[in-house]
Amino acid sequence: MPPLIAALPAIAAAVGLTVPQLAFAVASISLTIGTTVFGAVQQKAAAKKAKRAAARAREDFLNSLQERTVTRIATDAPHRYVYGKARVGADIVATFKSGPNDEYKHLVCVHAAGESESIDEIYINNKPLGPLDDEGFVTTGDYFISVRTENISETFTTSPFTMTRTPSSAIRVIASGRVMTAAGQPFPFPPQGGEVSFTRVGNTLTVTSAPSSPIPGTWLQVTSYTVTYQYQVNDSQVRVKKHLGAPGDPADASLLAECGDKWKPTSTLSGFTYTVIRLDLRQAEFQNGVPDINVLMKGRKLYDPRTGLTAWSSNPALVAYDYLTSEMCGVDPADLPVARYITAANVCDEQIQGLC
Repeated sequence: MPPLIAALPAIAAAVGLTVPQLAFAVASISLTIGTTVFGAVQQKAAAKKAKRAAARAREDFLNSLQERTVTRIATDAPHRYVYGKARVGADIVATFKSGPNDEYKHLVCVHAAGESESIDEIYINNKPLGPLDDEGFVTTGDYFISVRTENISETFTTSPFTMTRTPSSAIRVIASGRVMTAAGQPFPFPPQGGEVSFTRVGNTLTVTSAPSSPIPGTWLQVTSYTVTYQYQVNDSQVRVKKHLGAPGDPADASLLAECGDKWKPTSTLSGFTYTVIRLDLRQAEFQNGVPDINVLMKGRKLYDPRTGLTAWSSNPALVAYDYLTSEMCGVDPADLPVARYITAANVCDEQIQGLC
C-alpha cells in the first residue's frame, strides 16, 4: 500500500476529520491544482496560436504589398482601385515595336481603374525616372543621354495652325501671298510677304496682323504662313506618356503616330489610368524582356457628400463611401446612411496634435 494512503487514518485523527472527509479534501485540492496547471498550459498554447496567427497575418500583408507592385502581362485591364497615395505596379495590356529596325518597344501599362489625380513618379527596375520633359522623355538619371537643338521650318495655308514641335527658341512667322489690286484682281508682280504678329496657346498660333503690299493702292492676299523656330531633341532611352483616365481622353497620340497599324483611334482605354512607355532596345537593360514598372500615384477622385464636389482625397470615410457606391460593389447611395458618413468624414479630417 502506498505510504500516503497508509498514513491517512493518522493524518485524519490529527486534523479532526474522518478518513473519507480527508480524502475528499485532498481530492479537491488536487483537482484545483490540476485545473490551474491545465489553464496555464492552455493560456500558453493560446498565446502561441495567436502569435502564429499574427505572423501569418503579417506575412499575408507583406505579400499583398508585393503583389500591389508586381508587373504582369495581362490580356485585359484589371479593375483595381487606388485610394490615397500609393505605389502600384503595372498590368501590361499591349506591347508594340517601332522604328526602322524595331529598336523601340512600346508598353501600354494599366495602373488603376477610374480617373486619378496624378502620376507623380515612374520607376523602372526600381529606379525613379525623375522629371520628364514636355514630350515625356527623361531628363536625368541612367536612361538620359543628351539633348540636341534642331532648326525647323513649317508651312501652313491658314491661321490658326499648330506647330509639330514644341519650340525652344523665339518663333518667327512670315506671311506670303499675291499682290492684288483694289478691285481684287491679281497684280502683275512677284509674290510678296512679310513678318506678322501672332498669339500662342500651347503649340497653336493665331496670326493677328497682315503684311502690307509694297505697291501703293494694292493689298496682299496671303496664301501661306512659314514658321521657323528651334526645338530640342531628347535622345534618352525612355519616354512616358501619362493618361489619368479623364472622360473623353483620346487614344494615345504617340502610339497612333508610331504604331498606327496596330493602335487605332478607338483604342482609348476609357475609364483607366495608364501610361505608354517607350523603351530604346539599344539599351542592354531592356533586351532581356519586360522590366519591372511601378508608379507612385494619387488615386481615385472621391465624391464628398458634404460639398457635392468630386476631388482627390485620402479621407477614409469618403474612401468607404466611394467603394460601396462604385461599380465594383454597386450599392445605391440612397441605401447608405449618408449623415453618418458625413460625421465620420468630419472626424477623419480632424487633426490630432502631435501627429499632424
